Amino acid sequence: MILTDAGRAALVDAGAGGTSAVRITEVGLTASAILVAPTLTALPGEFKRLDTISGIAADATTVHLLMRDSSADVYNVRAIGLYLADGTLFAVYGQAYEILGKAEVSTFLLAADLRFLPGEAALVQFGDATFLNPPATESVKGVAYLATLVEALAGAVTDKIITPATMAAVLANYVAADQLGIAGGVATLGPDGKLLLSQRPPIDLIDVFAVADQAAMLALAGATVGDFAVRADNGLVYVLQAAPPDILANWLEISTPAPVSSVNGKVGTVVLTAADVGAAPATRQIATGGLALGGGSLAADRIITVPAASRAEAEAGIVGDKALTPFAIANILAQLAGKVSPLRAVTGAGLVTGGGDLTADRALEVAIASAAEIFAGLINDKAVTPFGLASLPQSLTPNGYYAFPGGFMIQWVQVRRLFTVEQVVPVAWPISFQSIVLPVVAMGHNDIFSNTRDLWPQRQGEAWLNGCNIMLQSDDGQAMRLDGFDLIGFGK
Repeated sequence: MILTDAGRAALVDAGAGGTSAVRITEVGLTASAILVAPTLTALPGEFKRLDTISGIAADATTVHLLMRDSSADVYNVRAIGLYLADGTLFAVYGQAYEILGKAEVSTFLLAADLRFLPGEAALVQFGDATFLNPPATESVKGVAYLATLVEALAGAVTDKIITPATMAAVLANYVAADQLGIAGGVATLGPDGKLLLSQRPPIDLIDVFAVADQAAMLALAGATVGDFAVRADNGLVYVLQAAPPDILANWLEISTPAPVSSVNGKVGTVVLTAADVGAAPATRQIATGGLALGGGSLAADRIITVPAASRAEAEAGIVGDKALTPFAIANILAQLAGKVSPLRAVTGAGLVTGGGDLTADRALEVAIASAAEIFAGLINDKAVTPFGLASLPQSLTPNGYYAFPGGFMIQWVQVRRLFTVEQVVPVAWPISFQSIVLPVVAMGHNDIFSNTRDLWPQRQGEAWLNGCNIMLQSDDGQAMRLDGFDLIGFGK
């Protein structure tokens, strides 16, 4: 938005050499695409002026303003102008395309932020301050975004606010200062990165005492919980579970495996034979029979082999000392699989007809639907082919049609001639629909770009089977021109 020369002059206090306050009371609207310049003193093509404008200084250089029109007027806006209380055109903004379009049932509502030199924003006042949604700051009430938990934890954004729920989630990751280093609180680390001595119990090293007997163990006055006593009289180990150490019940015996005293009932230098442990002697023999070959004594590793027959040997059926494998009998299985009983029947179902038992050659047939049958969509005992679909009624011309299975059709019409007045144009379909016409869509056509031509095609009444009426209308009766229109219809 550009400040006009007159607007700048109103903002500058020429006598004092500083600035003075101004009051914006109205906003002007125009549908024209204007050339915005600081020399403007009035808004070209202005068709309406609103006094429902409000604003506030969001900071030292920014003014947030809001414009509203709740009337039933219908219009488009390409430029706006801000007027002071004395009628001076203060600032102007415009663009080639529409800023907005207002319908009868809608409300015009436009928000904008204006940038000024430091300190000037506070000098701009507004006549109506009853409605406003400025951006919220530390000193201005307004609209603001809510920070996510990730943003709140990062602590980097400055233009979002934190809800109580988000703040509770943030604080859940922290420990209150009064809970640090106290009983029942959280321990802290010293300069060396370790727990402070004042916040941890003393550490008592575990001792191991060698004692002669039970009496010596109970006499260990310096023993603490966790210490061990190794007794020489029984070779057992005890751990002190509770103080004091002079009570036998406070000592727990630790069981240890007993040493080996004999092997298989033998003591001393033990030499075991196979018979001692139930093992077979090395002289034991492994014999083979049937198809198996090999064997011998257990004095060495042995291999038992069953020789496999080749395919030729399997098919010849002569050798009797080799085994058959799946590979060897693959050809035999294939030959068996190729033999089928003549009583087996092959019959058709669904769209397939014909067939019979295998005592003779049989033929199966799938009847092909014609294009007419596909278009009619009535029979269900024939198949549809790509050729049949491609043969459906169609005319891919500027005024043509395309038919689908079941009778549904799309038709289109191109009308190319100059229209300069409002009128009703009767249009005939390339071919007539048979039973129903569904929604019809019309769209205008202009040979060149223009942002002023104003003549629009609409359907008049309901379409009929062989055509429809297209009504050409203008919203303001000016610049009426149309180079033609296109029409698309759906039906059956």
